[in-house]
Amino acid sequence: MSIDELRARIDALDDELLQLVSRRAQLSGEVALAKKAQGLPARDPAREAEMLARAQANAPSPLTPHSAATALGAIIDSTRALAALQAATPAPDCRVAIAGLGLIGGSLAMALKRSNPAHRIAGIDLGARLDKPRALGLFDSLHEPGQGRQAVADAEVVFLCAPPSANLELLSRVRADVGPGTIVTDVSGIKSDICAAATALFGAADGPWFLGGHPMAGRAKGGLEGADAALFAQRPWVLTPRPRHPLPPLKRLQGLIESTGAQLHLLTPEDHDRTVVAVSHLPQLLSIALMLCAGGRDRGIAGPGLREMTRLAQSPPGLWSELLHSRKDLVTQELQRLRSYLSDLEMAVAFAEPMAPWFDKAAALRTALDHPAPTA
Repeated sequence: MSIDELRARIDALDDELLQLVSRRAQLSGEVALAKKAQGLPARDPAREAEMLARAQANAPSPLTPHSAATALGAIIDSTRALAALQAATPAPDCRVAIAGLGLIGGSLAMALKRSNPAHRIAGIDLGARLDKPRALGLFDSLHEPGQGRQAVADAEVVFLCAPPSANLELLSRVRADVGPGTIVTDVSGIKSDICAAATALFGAADGPWFLGGHPMAGRAKGGLEGADAALFAQRPWVLTPRPRHPLPPLKRLQGLIESTGAQLHLLTPEDHDRTVVAVSHLPQLLSIALMLCAGGRDRGIAGPGLREMTRLAQSPPGLWSELLHSRKDLVTQELQRLRSYLSDLEMAVAFAEPMAPWFDKAAALRTALDHPAPTA
């Protein structure tokens, strides 16, 4: 059999495999809906461990037990996100405006339309960037910034999905155009600045209202090309309402967010920034430092550990410069904390101290990260 014939057979098998994965995702969605109806946790670690063990025990040749479990684990991860989308409750019909149609804005439009095709979504971005959104066919209307006033005025909910500095600039312009019952939110990775600015602009109890937001989702490489309806599924989406914020707009925005499969969390702007700097900004800088330290020295033998730990080294520098500089006080504090741990580890290695206490504590914290304790 020729190479082309063999490849044709592989292509046919891939098509069959994708159909099976799609069917599996549908069934996982049905399970997720049943769990939701019974008030059960969405994820069952014991069940997943049992499935992986079965894959290892029944691995058909030429698969090894490890490769069989790895392949099934990847399928479980991908279908879990799709199942969360299927189990999400669609939000009532809504007129939505999205300013900024990159990875987050594009994924938001996809997720909302997938959940409820009756949503009317207006997209706003620079004219040179509107061809790709237009080709997707998701948006009911598309506008350049200077022509987007009517879209904002007609919207019930406005999402500011531009970079943080651009969202700050947009805030006052949007405030002048929105109606009294409109909800405005953003997706900026730092909340203190924009929430402080919004306090002066959106102070009326009867609206319009601003609710700072931040979906903890993304990819190392941004842009509309990477947009995905499942980007937010099973990912945290933080809202930072001011004290005594009216409940109805908060509940309405919650419905839209949860319809994307995201999990809502409420924090103050300061608590959000402090937490995100530790769990997002610090890993970003550590990934860069590690790549600068080890890059170019691998001699072709680097294993998956280095690749996994340095994935973020390919993140877009423009956006991250904004995020890091906007809360440089918190970022420098976390870097100092990291430096302290590195110094302690350096001393432990230099003096041949037992390493088990460090490894054991880190392992316990890593386990807790994957299996957090349920919240009340």
